Amino acid sequence: MKLPACSIVVLSVLVTVVSPRALALSDDEVAAQIRLLNERITRLEQTRALPESEAAQGRLVARRYSDAIIEVKGSVFMSFTIGLQTIPPTERKIDIGATVIGASGLTMTSLSSVDPRSIFESMRSQLKTGADPVELGKTEYKNLRLRMADGTEIPAKILWKDVDHDLVLLAPDGAAASNRAFTFVDLSHATESASVLGTYYHLSRTGEEFQRVLLVRASTVIGIVERPRRLLLVSTDMYPDTLGCPVFDADGRVLGISLHIVEKGLPKGTVVAPAADLAAVIALASPN
Repeated sequence: MKLPACSIVVLSVLVTVVSPRALALSDDEVAAQIRLLNERITRLEQTRALPESEAAQGRLVARRYSDAIIEVKGSVFMSFTIGLQTIPPTERKIDIGATVIGASGLTMTSLSSVDPRSIFESMRSQLKTGADPVELGKTEYKNLRLRMADGTEIPAKILWKDVDHDLVLLAPDGAAASNRAFTFVDLSHATESASVLGTYYHLSRTGEEFQRVLLVRASTVIGIVERPRRLLLVSTDMYPDTLGCPVFDADGRVLGISLHIVEKGLPKGTVVAPAADLAAVIALASPN
């Protein structure tokens, strides 16, 4: 009997895991091998060809919204004080996917990837430094900018932050973008409901090493968290490049944006925050 190519690959992975050498592995090593197997199988499932009708819809969505998938770049410098000792400022590079959500260039992405102060403040009560208190000094952004799909870089400023939702809003700074027409994702044009095991399309971009080309992945909602707020678990959130980027249905309506879920100050994973919920939160925002 001739096995399908998919089965052959899965069997080859199984043979790799259940080998004579594997029999001598510790429990932790076996668990790691099983996780690796699951990841490989998941990736294999996600790279199977879609039916042409679904693939065509994905291509239409990608063409429509390609220019709205951008990046936030720059540097943030932080200084710390431990007791009486001041730690010199350290630089953290910012290079994260983002989504344009307004005609003026209003952009949103993951706060924890842009502003480490938000994580520090959330973790403050958990820091153990003996008698010496830890304080975060000045935080300074340098060369903060929006890198558009065509490679143009526009100076940017932070308008608003929401730690609970891991959300930060940025806008073009100055006159550089005054005459630019921005392609944007309208959060009010959201899909009405998430369909578990339905087909969706997750847009993002590669890193600089691959010329930051647009990626479009078929995605599936694999679970829905209802409390304390609604969050969507999708099959493509395992890819780090999807953070800050949108998911669409076949009609081009936005399902949501990938953001971190933060627990006790630390990012614990990536989820899709529903577009309608984000729109409601952003409607309450005021530039600070």
